Amino acid sequence: MYFYKNEIMKTKIWLAAIAFLLNCTFAWAQQDYIDKANNLYKKADYQGAVVLYENIATSYGVSPELYYNLGNAYYKAGEVGRSILNYERALRLSPNYDDAKANLELAQTKIVDNIVQIPPFFLQRWIDMLIKLLTIDQWYYISVSVFVLALCCFLYFIFGTNLIVRRFAFYASFALLFVSIVAGIFAYIRHDQFNKHSEAIIMTGTVIVKSSPDKSGTDLFQLHEGTKVTIKSNLDQWSEIVVGNGNVGWIESNTIEKI
Repeated sequence: MYFYKNEIMKTKIWLAAIAFLLNCTFAWAQQDYIDKANNLYKKADYQGAVVLYENIATSYGVSPELYYNLGNAYYKAGEVGRSILNYERALRLSPNYDDAKANLELAQTKIVDNIVQIPPFFLQRWIDMLIKLLTIDQWYYISVSVFVLALCCFLYFIFGTNLIVRRFAFYASFALLFVSIVAGIFAYIRHDQFNKHSEAIIMTGTVIVKSSPDKSGTDLFQLHEGTKVTIKSNLDQWSEIVVGNGNVGWIESNTIEKI
């Protein structure tokens, strides 16, 4: 029996060592590709850098920094729509990424459409800004941590001896429970925003927005590369979209790409 357990332990150690070496090799290969892409960017080979960055995203996964670098490479290559798409994706993963915000604003100055956005109600805008201050995981950890504090306060209220502290603990437990619930709701909203997003960027030079999901539909207005839209619904090869100024219409789905 001892020999059997010893062999199992050795097998686990070998498997752990192999997994560690594979992770190291994976990380080294990824960094090597990133370095090559960065060097191509520095040499002004922007198309070459785009190809490598896209390969990294496909093979190794994405990150805010990778999307930011892709946005820069596409912008330098003259593909404004794809640069905006990738800056938006970087901000979707990291809402407080200041460099991505600055470069997105710069890229947006190249957009032909001058759409006046309908500002949301100020309270909704403040809540949305607050939610996007933190990631899904950060809101979740806050919710759990504050809940544990609330539980500790409530337990002290039940079992504590100091009357004044017990009274304080009673009110603190309910206040902390409220904060925990709000943080949990924010985590859920962030998760919903991340997984069920409906925002997209126009990818082609000029798009004719139709009144119905058909090429014979009435022409309503035009949109151009780089414009941000919200997808309301899809029907076959068509998407119903809403523009920032509230205008609604149908465009072919292959003319946009989701953020």
